[in-house]
Amino acid sequence: KRCDAMASADCSQGGSNLASDKSPLSLSVISAKPKLHNRQGRINAYVEVSIDGNANETKKTGKRTGSQEIQWNENFMFNVTPQSRLELKLWSCHKLRNEVLGTAIIRVSEALKKNNGTVENDQLTLNLHAENKGCLSSGGELTVSLDGLHIDVGKLPNGTAMIDSVTKDLCALSLYEKDSGSSKISGIHEERNFTISDPSMLS
Repeated sequence: KRCDAMASADCSQGGSNLASDKSPLSLSVISAKPKLHNRQGRINAYVEVSIDGNANETKKTGKRTGSQEIQWNENFMFNVTPQSRLELKLWSCHKLRNEVLGTAIIRVSEALKKNNGTVENDQLTLNLHAENKGCLSSGGELTVSLDGLHIDVGKLPNGTAMIDSVTKDLCALSLYEKDSGSSKISGIHEERNFTISDPSMLS
């Protein structure tokens, strides 16, 4: 209830239409380094990108084959708001079914904040997380690039551009970050409960 009240208060201050205006964003899926748990050899994989959970805004790369690193270099255009959230999934293709190897989230508000409202050729290495029977593990890394987004954050009403990030931080479960060599699990905020099988992840 506290978070709903905060979001409502921010939106009621006026100018909320500006915060919800859509702007073009170019996203390039460059490559992935999947963590293949108990797997050997090459895999056939693709990346799926969705915006704000909208099935009509979902786009997919072509299927590529690789082992330690898979290359795509494919570009997509999206119309986003400062509050938009992009979800990226790395899929492995099998004869009988496809399997999600890992998921990552990009919050437009955080990209705008980091780049002072102008996102140009911003290359990101995202930590993929995978869920298996309620347990969270590393799914490898996904490299993407963001470009072409220009928003005057100074004209947004009192941090409305950050509503998504702030309310998620207050209300959601903070996951955990582990850095052990090349294996990283990012602190992504999700409204989901996980069982952490490795207690050292909490330290």
